[in-house]
Amino acid sequence: MLLSDLYLWLSYSHVSTHKLNKLLSKLSPTQLWDALDGDARAYALDEKTLTALKRTHSVDFITRAKQYLTANNIEYVTRADPIFPAALAQSEVNPPLVLYYKGNLDIAREPCVAVVGTRRASPYGKYATQKIVSELAERFTIVSGLATGIDGFAHSAALAAGGNTIAVLGSGIFNVTPVSNLGIFDEICKKGLVISEYTPDVHASEYTFPQRNRIISGLSRGTLVIEAAERSGSLITADCALEQGRDVFAVPGDIDKPRSLGTNKLIKQGATPVTCAQDVFDFYDMARAKPSGGRSTHIELDFFEQRVLDTLKDGEATFDVLAEQCGMSVAELSAALSALVINGLIHEKAKNLYCIGGTP
Repeated sequence: MLLSDLYLWLSYSHVSTHKLNKLLSKLSPTQLWDALDGDARAYALDEKTLTALKRTHSVDFITRAKQYLTANNIEYVTRADPIFPAALAQSEVNPPLVLYYKGNLDIAREPCVAVVGTRRASPYGKYATQKIVSELAERFTIVSGLATGIDGFAHSAALAAGGNTIAVLGSGIFNVTPVSNLGIFDEICKKGLVISEYTPDVHASEYTFPQRNRIISGLSRGTLVIEAAERSGSLITADCALEQGRDVFAVPGDIDKPRSLGTNKLIKQGATPVTCAQDVFDFYDMARAKPSGGRSTHIELDFFEQRVLDTLKDGEATFDVLAEQCGMSVAELSAALSALVINGLIHEKAKNLYCIGGTP
């Protein structure tokens, strides 16, 4: 049997990656497969693990799983495949056995920087994300978790700047959360990369989100935290980065704001402070990318961006008014507004109030 098929079998067993990696440190996938045909208890497999592994222990099951993935246009890569991202194959990452994905896997092998932060971003957090990420995207693939707040802003800013972005899901590809980011999800599938170590049917849980954070940091040379409370989940990603020997960056925040307590604490603990993308480029001794002929001053807008711009020509409008007048979903409008702000065509005059013109 192909080694990639054996990894697929183990992935569909839904036994935790940590437990499977412990097993594979003693047995090869082939030996583990064969052990289930004999006395598997000789290998000290507990009853729950044994039952889970036997549930998918058949050539017919693997064949049907592959057919299902193909029929739903979901690709996958296993640790047995040469195109598996090398950064995730390292033992300190607790490497996933399989990555299920949509999009361009090649960008996972390019230099990456993770950008994470609070789900409840302030206007300052949103501005900092858009400003820094739009420049970082010139040299790095931007990795984040497709959550609301900083994650979503980071993905949108990278796409709007014409850069690459990778969304790492805390669920299977068929159960994307939050639903409000489905528009961004679709765009990343077309222009970037969406990956998950979970089979397509898996729902997100309190367990899966922390687990996916190690993949976000593992793919990346460094993790940049933009706005995080003292107990923010994004700090888990920073901890993962440190455990994996990656770099940690943080954007300083208002000392009186709860959303800045986490990032300011990271800086006190040794994280590199970042106020612009150049700080990251300098850290890695990199020059900013300078496209030949310079950056074009012509900005091409998509249908949604042009519709928002046309609506704002009549005067300032709130997010809700724009959604109603433009007939757009929350995800579509958020992506359009982010792109227009980054390109300096509109600015957020007050919270959720937009008007024509760049940031004053």
